[in-house]
Amino acid sequence: MKRFILCLVAIVAASVMTSCELDVEVNGKDVVLSNITIECIDETTISNNTSGNKPFTKHTYICRGSICGYDGVCYIRVLHNNFIVHNNHELIIAGDVMPFEFTFAPEWEYLDELYLNFTIEVYDEDCDTLLCKTTVVATKHPDAPAAEPTDIAYKEYTLYGSSCDWNLPDDYNNVIVVDSDEELARYITSESGESYPTVDFSKYTMIIAHGYSLNGISEKRIDSFQRVSASEIALNISIYRNMADVVEPWTIALLVDKWDRLYNIVLNVDMREVIS
Repeated sequence: MKRFILCLVAIVAASVMTSCELDVEVNGKDVVLSNITIECIDETTISNNTSGNKPFTKHTYICRGSICGYDGVCYIRVLHNNFIVHNNHELIIAGDVMPFEFTFAPEWEYLDELYLNFTIEVYDEDCDTLLCKTTVVATKHPDAPAAEPTDIAYKEYTLYGSSCDWNLPDDYNNVIVVDSDEELARYITSESGESYPTVDFSKYTMIIAHGYSLNGISEKRIDSFQRVSASEIALNISIYRNMADVVEPWTIALLVDKWDRLYNIVLNVDMREVIS
C-alpha cells in the first residue's frame, strides 16, 4: 500500500504551518493549528463508478493535529482546490491545546495524483467565521528520514536599499517558492516604479517565508535551513517581538541553487518576547 505523508509548511512556536487570517483574534487569543499531519491509511480500487471512467484508487486519510486559542465549539473542514472533501468535523475546546483526529475518504478520481494540496479550515460554532487555516502538500512517495539533518547553503535576498516593498498574502506564517521572474513580480511592488534587485532564475530558486506578529518586531533571524529527508526541508526562524501594540508583517527571502523537483518545506517560526 502506498502511503501519503502530508507535511505542513509552517510552524508557529512548534506548530506546523499555521495560516491564520490576519484579523482573527478570539477570546483574546490567536487561534492556532499545530502538529498537523495527514496520512493515507487505506487504498481501494474503484471500478464501478457511475461516470463510466477507468478504475481509479480511492484513498482514506487520517488527519491528526491540535488547536489552541479558542474556547467553545468549532468545526474543521478539508478542501482541495476550493472543493470540500470533508465537512464540519466538530470539536469542543476549553482553554488549553486540544488534540484531534478524524478520517475522510473522498471518492473522486482526480485526487488520484502524484501531488495534492489540501487546505484545512477551522470555523466558529455558527460556521460563518473562519478562525484559522493551513495548507498541506501530499506526495505518494514519501522518503525515509535522513540519518541526520544536513545544512543547505543559501544567501538572503533583500529589498533593502530600494523603494520596493513586498506584496504578499495576509497569511499568518507561510512559504512561497518562486522559480521565475514573472512569479517574483507578483510579490513585489514599487510606488516609484523602481525595479527590484534581479535574480538569475536559471541558477537559483527563491524561498519566501512570511507572516505577521500581533506586536512590533525587534529582530528576525534564520536559525537553520536543513534537509531532513530526500523530499523535506526545514526552515527554522526566530521572530523577536517587542511590546509595541501594532500588527507588523515580516518577510525573509532565501536564494538556493536551482531546484529540479518539488520539496516539502516545513517552516518553524519561534515567536519570542524581547525582555528589556
